[in-house]
Amino acid sequence: MQPAFSFSLKRVLQLALYVIVRPSEYFRTMPRSGPLVEPMYFSAVIGLVSGLIAMVLDALLSDLPFSLISLLLVPGLVIGAVFIVAGIFFLLWKLLGSRQGYGVAFRITAATLAISPITAVLAFVPYVGLLVNVVWTMLLLIIASVEVHGIGRRKATIAFTMLGVVLAGSAMWMHALQSTLEQQLRELGVTPAEFNQMSPQEREQVLQQLQRQLQGTGTSPL
Repeated sequence: MQPAFSFSLKRVLQLALYVIVRPSEYFRTMPRSGPLVEPMYFSAVIGLVSGLIAMVLDALLSDLPFSLISLLLVPGLVIGAVFIVAGIFFLLWKLLGSRQGYGVAFRITAATLAISPITAVLAFVPYVGLLVNVVWTMLLLIIASVEVHGIGRRKATIAFTMLGVVLAGSAMWMHALQSTLEQQLRELGVTPAEFNQMSPQEREQVLQQLQRQLQGTGTSPL
């Protein structure tokens, strides 16, 4: 049985551990109705913790500066993302035969963020964090499909495995492009941090220089 809602970090930690350790029981006993204040609060806190972990590791392991302003924007951005992603999952569950409303999709989407602090640490191992995040999230969504939406396990597994393959493939492709761009920038003597701090005009000049260099070597630009 889940404890009553309260605005406390202890409550957020309890829910996160509940999702990670006993996901089937969590989703089986998850509220199906009521205000979305708790999942929004959960999303904001988990997003802030994950963002803090990512930024600290960025500052320690790379040349990217720590940005307190960016960190303060994270909770709002995460909540907005949960609203959008929940809408996508809501439509997918409807296609799979669910009768649950959007609020349930929002609660499930917020719950999947419980793994974010863990995957934020793993993200600094190339591709490992990405794959763990996608696979773990899809497993949680499959469990939620069965326990909350009453969808057959086989149907849910097929649907979310296909979604996971698409998401993982797209993310790995984008990661490869980013890594290639960073390597090419360093060959020009520009670090990613310096590039991010440039004005739009300066970035355009660097990209034009990069394109000329690639054309000179016969390499296709990004």
